[in-house]
Amino acid sequence: MINTNYIVFIDDTSEVISLAEKLFSEESNYHFVHSSSEKEEIKKALMTMPDLIIINADNIDNNIFKVCEYIRKDKENNITPIIVTADTKDEEFRMEILKSSVEYYIPKPLHEGFFYYTIKNLSRLIASNRCISALTGLPGNVQIESELKRRIASRKTYAVLYFDLDNFKSYNDKYGFMNGDEVIKFTSSVMQEVIQQYGKNGDFLGHIGGDDFVAVLDYENAKKIGKEIIKKFDEKISDFYIEEDIKNGGIRIANRRGKIEKFPIMTITVAMISNRYRKYNSPLEIGEDGASVKKKAKTMEGSTFLENRRKTPMAH
Repeated sequence: MINTNYIVFIDDTSEVISLAEKLFSEESNYHFVHSSSEKEEIKKALMTMPDLIIINADNIDNNIFKVCEYIRKDKENNITPIIVTADTKDEEFRMEILKSSVEYYIPKPLHEGFFYYTIKNLSRLIASNRCISALTGLPGNVQIESELKRRIASRKTYAVLYFDLDNFKSYNDKYGFMNGDEVIKFTSSVMQEVIQQYGKNGDFLGHIGGDDFVAVLDYENAKKIGKEIIKKFDEKISDFYIEEDIKNGGIRIANRRGKIEKFPIMTITVAMISNRYRKYNSPLEIGEDGASVKKKAKTMEGSTFLENRRKTPMAH
């Protein structure tokens, strides 16, 4: 499933997470992380860059207000929504909870439907507020950076695919931005289809902007996914051209100097890097290597897949 919702449960028992796992048993795009209330355990859980944090105040050994304060001091998670649940009718306690930068308080006993839809609707709201592309519906740069940080922290082998359309600007110049938008949406749908077919739970696809996309995938399937996306893109891209341009193998328009120039039918460049060959410490390092590989790949003719296997940083 593409673009997983990560939810951290802070609870010294398994009471609340067990209920959530039961309620979301048929929804594979939710990943639950269980943490005790010990600071080191919370710190480890927060490295997943959660979309939502749920605290069972009744079943933690540490003070609930100190736990909330600790979470809010974490730079990467100080705006992550928190839900606190507890079995108390003390109105003063509830007010103090909300004053501790907690967004939602849910009283016990937990009503299954209310608990389920609160998590689901809040996750949807978070997604819609995190710079999702209006054109493709895919996560934007905020979530892309969070996903890269999550992968770096996981210490598991992953791959990052950078996608870029070749000759897209010349297409826009002739066919107009509305047709260009249709090409962007087509490209997005191809990527989503292929990742759904060949990917794994937790795979991520984001829209950087314009004709640039990025996928963060399990290393094992990344190469197959990249090459399959190229195949499906090449099979259908001619549908967006008039017959004359297809016969001519491209379009003829004036370049920036005013001279008529031929631009080939659009192709797609896929640049792949991974931590299998080089350890990355930040999204910036990943982006720099990705840009270098993509730059090299774009010098090749036709749709291209290029993987960086260098163990040292690429020259920029």
